[in-house]
Amino acid sequence: MQNNTDALLTLQSLSAQFNGSEKPAVSDITLELKRNEVFALVGESGSGKSVTAKSILRLNQGLNYQGKIIFNDQDLLQASEAQLRHIRGNTISMIFQEPLTAFNPLHTVDRCIREILLQHGQCQKSEIDERINQLLIQVELGGELTQRVRRSYPHALSGGQRQRVMIAMALANNPDILIADEPTTALDVTVAKTIMELLKKLQAERNMSIIF
Repeated sequence: MQNNTDALLTLQSLSAQFNGSEKPAVSDITLELKRNEVFALVGESGSGKSVTAKSILRLNQGLNYQGKIIFNDQDLLQASEAQLRHIRGNTISMIFQEPLTAFNPLHTVDRCIREILLQHGQCQKSEIDERINQLLIQVELGGELTQRVRRSYPHALSGGQRQRVMIAMALANNPDILIADEPTTALDVTVAKTIMELLKKLQAERNMSIIF
């Protein structure tokens, strides 16, 4: 599912070990993600899939790394916190297993998405309302739902609606790469199917790369 043979992201002999652990959480992982490619990282429970996914953005706490994570000719393992803040949610975004972890429970959906847009400065303040509407429509929360969802707090939404809002947040700044860390784990089978179909549709429309 790629249009270009150029590598967008490369993991070179990546190993990660938690402080105080005798064994690495992941060992000697090498993979290449191309532009507009969907890449599935498969393994049994506890094999290190989530550790690997979160390592790309260095979201794991207490890990020591070896190897390289190359994105746009930059080794993310050597990047400063300021550089990582620019990359996170901007050029590389992530969808987590449990949607509620992506939200501030004290903020409405409108404010959650608004803060992401303001943080990275992808659009003018005067354009933000329309941008939020567009994002919710793209994740199939259009029509009468749009304004109701914007006014809602995360706990007031269904699991499927929260997951769609989290996808909207992840796509807010048009990332090159979307990392989906078991995005349907907390959903029932029917809702999970619709979320996977939505991600497939959005990937094709936006020509972005996805790591599942």
